[in-house]
Amino acid sequence: MKKIFKFALLFVFLSFVFSCAPKPAEYEEKRIQNSQYYYKIGLSYLNSGNIAQAIYYLNKAYEIDPEDPDILNALGIAYTNVKEYSRAKEFFLKSIEILPDKPETYTNLGVLLAQEGNYEQALWYLEKAIENPNYRNKEKALYNIAVVYRKMGNLPKFEEALKRTISYNPYFMNAYITLGNYYILQKRYTDAYDIFTRAVNAGLVNPYIYLGLGKAYYYLGEYEKSRYFFQKAKKVAGDDMFVKQEAVKFIDIVDRKIVEKKEREIKEQSVKKKVSVKRVVKKEIRKEDKVVETLDTGKDLSEPEKKEESPVMEEKKPEKEKSENERVKIGGERDTKVAKRSVPETPKKVIKPKIRFYVQVGVFSDEKSAMDIYEKLKEKGFEPQIKRRNIDGTEYYFVIIGYFKSYLEASRFYRKNLKPDGFKGIVKFVRK
Repeated sequence: MKKIFKFALLFVFLSFVFSCAPKPAEYEEKRIQNSQYYYKIGLSYLNSGNIAQAIYYLNKAYEIDPEDPDILNALGIAYTNVKEYSRAKEFFLKSIEILPDKPETYTNLGVLLAQEGNYEQALWYLEKAIENPNYRNKEKALYNIAVVYRKMGNLPKFEEALKRTISYNPYFMNAYITLGNYYILQKRYTDAYDIFTRAVNAGLVNPYIYLGLGKAYYYLGEYEKSRYFFQKAKKVAGDDMFVKQEAVKFIDIVDRKIVEKKEREIKEQSVKKKVSVKRVVKKEIRKEDKVVETLDTGKDLSEPEKKEESPVMEEKKPEKEKSENERVKIGGERDTKVAKRSVPETPKKVIKPKIRFYVQVGVFSDEKSAMDIYEKLKEKGFEPQIKRRNIDGTEYYFVIIGYFKSYLEASRFYRKNLKPDGFKGIVKFVRK
């Protein structure tokens, strides 16, 4: 009886165990769900730049499903980011072996090989990715091909690949920036202007695009337009200090160029007016000379000639004296008349813009720093000023010394007085 009871209990227990065990199909589905769960977490960390966490969760997904090509590809990317190239290559190759029709994996492996310096192999995998008709992001492979050609020193192929990149995707920002900056380095400023203008017309908003377009305008001599785009680059730069510093540097240079251009135009206009006045005076003098030649004949034109009188020398003498007197009179009138007309008219005064130059010794976002350098300058016997200005909602304090009548005067003052004492400054101007 006891044996029967024990057997019955064992049967019930086994029935309970087997009834709770999942069926093979359900278990497989749950296993895949778990692998995808860890894969998505790992991918999220990978995209946010937390590579350590990405590798941890992607490996958990890989342990559950080692044949998933997406998990293998993601692990290859993660290990590439930490420069573990051999492990990354293993995962990429295994992913290609399982799914040879996935172009993204070819692109990623090509990038890895390029970082290792295996440029020929890198180009082979990148070209293989582009050949796939189902690849929707061919511009990525093309951009990386351009990078490889540049590293190889093949600049014509580099330029061609970037142009193809933009053709496949007219909104691929990095291609515009890379190609435009290359043109500026090559002093192909018109080409740089064209490519950066295309980017702006495509609606791309990027500080590097504005900075590049500003440089193109600057080298083409369009200073006002270049200043506009340098200001835009500075405005949208955010925390990018490189762009801000480059924009500020070029704005200062452009300001000087604009002042020099204005001064040159004013001088040219003044010279042209003086030349014009001289020409008018010379014409008047020439006209007056002709009038004088007509009058200065030695004859008295106020009375008709007396033909009946005989030309006796003794009797002619008084007449000659009279003629001489009249010539002197006429000559005197001529000289007075010519003198009056030969005096050049005073040219109209050219109204020049009141431009005053000053030396900017520092710009600070807090008043204390500005006051520190202000006091140092005072100790050296200078008379500095602090100007407060609001730029994009932030208060800035400008420490300046000035004003000077010309850029040269301000520059000499800086080199002679401030620079030897270790003060760094830049000459700027203001219209008053």
